[in-house]
Amino acid sequence: MKKIIGFSVSILVLQLTVLCSSAWAETLQGSWKLIAAEDLRDDGTVARNPWGLKPVGAIVVEAGSCYVQIMSGDVPSFPATVLTVGEQMIASLLSSYIAYTGPCTFDDAAGTTTMTVEAAWRPDYVGTSQTRFYRFEGNTLLYGPAQGSIRFGDERLTRRLTLVRP
Repeated sequence: MKKIIGFSVSILVLQLTVLCSSAWAETLQGSWKLIAAEDLRDDGTVARNPWGLKPVGAIVVEAGSCYVQIMSGDVPSFPATVLTVGEQMIASLLSSYIAYTGPCTFDDAAGTTTMTVEAAWRPDYVGTSQTRFYRFEGNTLLYGPAQGSIRFGDERLTRRLTLVRP
């Protein structure tokens, strides 16, 4: 009898572990590590990688607050030119780094999150409301702004960030 009870308890613990793991995997809450950032055409092909082929970044959603940080994994070198190293760094920063944070609401059922930006790498983001869309594919989070909202030359692209739990 003790063996049957012990076995039953083990099965119950295993089932609860699987249930909790899958529920945790399909919520935006927590930390996410960026593994890819792509701007896609309507046909799904990649038009460009805005932070290079090896972007570095994270999204953290905890207790009603969100934080997004992304940078290029390709560390630039700054050769001696007409521009000073400081001027080159400033130009590089605006094209290879983003970060913003603020209170956010999210709706797992609708797959949306909206953040009121309190601090950002660009002053014009502060005070704005940023809505992002997300969905899960297994343990992977796909996250980004509205479809077709990125302009690149004559094209309207869709940004897709691919993230996993760290």
